[in-house]
Amino acid sequence: MAITPLELDAYKPKEKPYLVREKQHNKKDGTLAFKILPSGDIDGYFIYYVDGKEKQKKIGRYGKAKNMMSLKAIRDKYNGLSIKYQGGADVKAQEIEEAAAQERERQKQATIERKKQMQGSFQQLVDLYIEHARLNLSEHYHHAIKGAFALNLQGFDTRIKANDITKADIRNILRPIIARGSLVMANRMRSYLSAAFEWARDLESDEEDAHGTLIALDVKFFIEVNPVVGVKKALKKEEPTDRFLTESEVYAFWQALNNSSMSVHRKNILKLMLALGCRIEALAGLRWSEVDFNERLVSIPPARSKNGLHWIIPINDIAYEILFNNPRLHDELLFPANNGKEPLRADGINQATGRLCEQANINHFTPRDLRTTFKTLSGKAGLTKDIRDRIQNHALTDVSTKHYDRYDYLKEKRHAMVVWNDYLKQIIDGESLADNVGFDTRE
Repeated sequence: MAITPLELDAYKPKEKPYLVREKQHNKKDGTLAFKILPSGDIDGYFIYYVDGKEKQKKIGRYGKAKNMMSLKAIRDKYNGLSIKYQGGADVKAQEIEEAAAQERERQKQATIERKKQMQGSFQQLVDLYIEHARLNLSEHYHHAIKGAFALNLQGFDTRIKANDITKADIRNILRPIIARGSLVMANRMRSYLSAAFEWARDLESDEEDAHGTLIALDVKFFIEVNPVVGVKKALKKEEPTDRFLTESEVYAFWQALNNSSMSVHRKNILKLMLALGCRIEALAGLRWSEVDFNERLVSIPPARSKNGLHWIIPINDIAYEILFNNPRLHDELLFPANNGKEPLRADGINQATGRLCEQANINHFTPRDLRTTFKTLSGKAGLTKDIRDRIQNHALTDVSTKHYDRYDYLKEKRHAMVVWNDYLKQIIDGESLADNVGFDTRE
């Protein structure tokens, strides 16, 4: 028979707790009981049996105060437990399991929330990868990716979480580059993006960089799949450039440089490209410490060499005069940018060259073509392909060179640069203007 509130309130506490049970109609329903404590408090219990052994499941404390339960609330809870018990459940064990499941879910949600708070944006990934390139990769590569990201991520929402970037996002980044006809740059940008995502994946899987140094980051990217994989290249095959300046074009360009309002530092970089056959990035980042006027050598360290090798270039007379008279506006850099913190940017030199070509009515070319011009015209001057490759620091991949040849060929390079100096001087002085446009530039 059901206990009433009046009956329940009438029970007196004793020295020890004791149970008062309602009469059960069916043992399989379980029993509602009340434990009267010495303090006078009363707790409701569900009594049930597992394998013939009695078990007790506390329902709650009876009373009218806050956080206590009315008799009706206790009875409702009992009815719910009874239904579970009738279905064959161990209600206490089940509740423990449910509590454990709730705790697991709570921890899961807390982990998700922590992940959201730590989760790095696409912009953070780009910034950290650029910094990684500055510290660990070549200066040439660092400046290339820094300029490419600055130019080609304009208009794209880089606040997106890095691991939310999809293939569609990568295509949206590349689409404007392709639309303006810069297919090679689209390929480059695709490569830079892929490298950045792979770097982030490797970093978080190993927590070490290529040098084994533990990286401590304030963010994580949680990138499982590189979104660039599967995005097709804009150009399946990039054809090598075959644009080179003929002797008469070199003469016209040199004269136009002398008469132009271009900054002297940009002029000197372009002239040195012809005189020494160097890459624009290597010259733009040249340090005074890398120029030895006594030994007449330029020494470009592996960090700023495209192939990661030391690059030693003899200084001929034309280059010596340019370097010696170059205005010293910075303690470290020969060709500092206006901000005084970094070298002149290659893209600015590219633009200045394009404007000069228009002004001087010279067929358009880029500074990179001056390196091809050196390779072509120095061949006409009599330099062998082998020595030209060594002067320009091309990676020589034949087995003999890679594994056995450690001779630096400095004597041969010095002689070759004298021969080229004489030939170039004839050209810029207007003494040799015979063009040979059919000459093969891709030896």
